[in-house]
This record gives sequence, structure tokens and C-alpha cells, in this order.
Amino acid sequence: MTISLLSHQQLIIQNDFSNLGNINSFLDFQPRAKQALMQFSQAESGSLLVLKSELFPEFINEVSTYLKQSDPSVSVISKMDFNKNSLFGYHLFLEREHKTEYVRGALQEANNGILIININALLLDITQWDKLKQALLLGEYEPHSVNYSPHLLAKEKSSFKLILVGEREDISTLSAYDDSLYQVAQYTEVKSYLSLNNNIEQWASYVQTYAKQLLNKKLSQEALNQFLQAYIRESESRELISISPTLLKKHLLGIQNFYADSSSDIVDVKSYFDYLEQQSSILNEYTVDDILGNQLYIETEGEEIGQINGLSVIEFEGIPHSFGEPLRISCNVQYGEGEIQDIERKVELGGNIHSKGIILAQSCLVNLLELPTQLPFSASIAFEQSYGEVDGDSSSLAIFNVLVSALAKIALPQSVAVTGAIDQFGNVLSVGGVNQKIEGFFKICKARQLTGKQGVIIPASCLSHLSLKEEVLDAVALGRFHIWTVENVFDAIEILFGRDFYKDESSTKSNQTALFTLIHQQLEDKDNTETSGSFLRRICKKLCFN
Repeated sequence: MTISLLSHQQLIIQNDFSNLGNINSFLDFQPRAKQALMQFSQAESGSLLVLKSELFPEFINEVSTYLKQSDPSVSVISKMDFNKNSLFGYHLFLEREHKTEYVRGALQEANNGILIININALLLDITQWDKLKQALLLGEYEPHSVNYSPHLLAKEKSSFKLILVGEREDISTLSAYDDSLYQVAQYTEVKSYLSLNNNIEQWASYVQTYAKQLLNKKLSQEALNQFLQAYIRESESRELISISPTLLKKHLLGIQNFYADSSSDIVDVKSYFDYLEQQSSILNEYTVDDILGNQLYIETEGEEIGQINGLSVIEFEGIPHSFGEPLRISCNVQYGEGEIQDIERKVELGGNIHSKGIILAQSCLVNLLELPTQLPFSASIAFEQSYGEVDGDSSSLAIFNVLVSALAKIALPQSVAVTGAIDQFGNVLSVGGVNQKIEGFFKICKARQLTGKQGVIIPASCLSHLSLKEEVLDAVALGRFHIWTVENVFDAIEILFGRDFYKDESSTKSNQTALFTLIHQQLEDKDNTETSGSFLRRICKKLCFN
């Protein structure tokens, strides 16, 4: 068995941050981008670099600052919003004075320097790219006049290096328009997330450096751990967290305002991040009230056949934080032609990935039951009291177990909720939103009083996602709430049914009938019932089918 009942210590995020003497900047985490920018800085005029990056001012400022530091003699001009006139400059003929006046553009400002422009603004008039490419590669371009000019305008000379910066979708659009783009351009990316492998101290130094620059304050060890915990919740990974300077600036300035009465160093940020989630939680609170008021039927005690608590993540449009909710999944089984009816799909509330999850659960069960032919039963599966669209395969582990329960006529504990995707061979795979899912079920259990029997089953691969709220950690430490990790469906069956799927003489539960045997007995009983009866009854049934 690969079941793990998680301890309080496994859930705590704690680092000592003992070596924070270095000053770290955003681009210190971007060795590839720095190398590309250095090569670009040393290149001749006419060079082109495509830079995949977010377009917030902090990102552009980091790139501009690095280029200026690399060569202080070179001007760096950035234009995130522009049109043809402001980019190339233009001629204006003044009739009264009978002369032409020239208004300079970004290309003239960046003469013999570096021009950084936003690809998205360029795409608003794609013909600008053809002219800009000519100016970059040929060193001259046709001038533009905003009104009639009686004079023949000479070509404008240009000498600059160009960085095109944008999101991946905009870069894709530009390269589709100009399939020769990478014959002249280099490419690099600025990452918004950092792999924490051996980088935890550098990340903490980065946060401290920004705090010192923006607030002239330091964060305590405890505050840094709380900061890390909040960022892990956002990225859903203890190995990969945001290093966005825009997000960091927002949070540091928000912390300063939230703790406006404190003039000393920052020793606690947990209340600030809790406050941010609370501001988004009003709709979630309405749902919790509906569950506690039995308007939404969710059981957290007792046992039921063909009924299980799944875990879902609810995202409200326009609201920055998502929330977890338990979701009752039910299953009815009848003797039939092997059809699994997905009620959500049938009424067009289930998405493609949701349907895939149900098919995978069915395929896995058929494989484990070793059936020689098609399924000798039909089943209907529903997400009860679900009135919106449902998608994702994170319920497939719960669906597998509710199918087993309905087939074997063995009850499932309603005090345990389940999340996890599975493959056709019964391996339990990673899912998203695991922190919110655990906390959503915990909130209902706590409101109804924790019994020590309640808990959740999650994939073992989601252990690195966990960054749970303190009240959940305290309940786990006291043994009042449990979190199990599983690697395959047999682990989940062990927890939920308290028996083996296959007969195992060496198992401590060998005195109990295995689920495999129980299901086959149920199928045989149904088959015997179906084929028994009077000759007249069978003839009538046959005539009715025909």
C-alpha cells in the first residue's frame, strides 16, 4: 500500500532563511534572458530581439535598466502605446508659411540606441511592421506626411536596434504574418515564475531587496515564510512560485498600507493575505450557508451506497480568488447493455474533459473486473444539485469509487471527500486547486463540528501543492481532521471501504469478502434474476423488446 496519512509537520512551510546577505534583482533569476540581452547590447545597429514577457511597466523597466547598465552611453527608448505618427515621426506642411515642419518620432529618439516596442500595439496596424523592418534592416524608410506637401520628401535615415516585446499569442500572430521573422531576429523569454530548487535563499533575498527599496523595511523570518506560503497557494507548487516584480510591488505596498500603524520591520503578513481572500469570499459564503441550511444536500457523517463527496473548485467571473466546495456525486446501477449515462453531459452541463474522466473511470473498472465481454450493467452518474457547467477530470477517482459502491452494494463514508484524476490502469494523477478543495470541505465539517473521522483523499503527487490555512493545520495536528495521499485506486479503496479489491490471503482484512468477488456475485445474481421466471413471462418480455 502507498497510503500516507499526512502529519502536521509535513504540512508546515518553514525555512530559517539564514543567509540573506545578497542583493538580488528580478533579472538575476533570468540567466538566459540576461545572456541574450548582453549579446544584443553588444550587437551592431539593425539587430532585432523578440522578447516574450509580460507587459507591465515593472518588467519593461527591469529590461531597460539592465540595458542602460550594460552600456550607459546608449539611449534606451520604450514605447508601449504608439501609432504610425508617434513611431516614425511625420511631416506637416504649413500653408501660410509655405514650409514643411518635421515632428520627430520614436525612431529618431532611439537614433544609435535601442528601441523597445509593444508587439500588441504594432499589430493594431500590421503595415507598421513592414515599414519598421525596412527602417531597421536598410537604415532608411519612406517619410510620412499628414497632409499634402508640394515638396518631394527625402528618405529618412535610421540607425537603431530593436526589441519586440509581447505575450506569446502576439508573438505568434506576428510570426504568422511575417514567416521570415526569425531569419533576422533572436528570441528569448523573461520568466514570471522561479523554480525553488536550491533557490529559496535567493528568492527571500529578492523579496528583502524589494522591501528595502520600496518600504525601507525588512521582513522577519516568520513574515518571509508567510509570504512564501501565500505565493505557493497562488502557484499551487512548492517548487515553482511567482517572481513577478509587478505582483511583488503590489503586495509590498499593500502590506505597508494594511499595517500603516507599524513603523518597525514587518513581522507578520498573514493577516494581509487573509484579508485579500476574505474580500473575494462573499459569494462563497452564500454557498456555505446554503449547505449548512440544507438547501444544498451534503452529508459529512454516516454512510451511503452509491453516494460520495467529490471536491470541486468554483471560479466566479471577475473575482480574483477561487474557492473549494464539496459536491455530492451519486450513482445508480441497473442490469443493462453496458451504457454509463453521464447526466451532466446529457443535459449539456458537462464539458469534454469531464466526460473523459467518466470514461476513464469506467475503462479502469472494466479492466480491474476482468470482464470477458461488454459491461453487463448500465449506470447513471450525476453531480447532484449542480446547476452550472462542470468540467475537468479531477472527479474521476470519486466516480470510480461510487461506481464500485453501487455495484458491490457497499456503503461509502460521507465523512471523507475525494479528489484525483485516474488513468485506465488505476494510477491516481495530479489535480489542481487542492488547497481550496481541502479547505472547502473542512469549512463545512468544522461548522457542523469536527468528529475526528472527517478528512480528504488527494493524489500523492499533490503533496507539493499544499499550503493550507492555519486552522486546517491545527485540526490535523489534533487528529480532528485527516488528509490522506494515495497513488492508485487500491489505496483509495482501502481507506473508503476498509477492504481489499482483490482477495489477498496475507491481508489483515482477508476475512472480509473482496470487492472484486462481491461485484461479480451481484452481477451473477442480477443475471440469474433476469433469466428466471415463467416461460410466459420471458416470452412477454421478449415481445415487449421487439
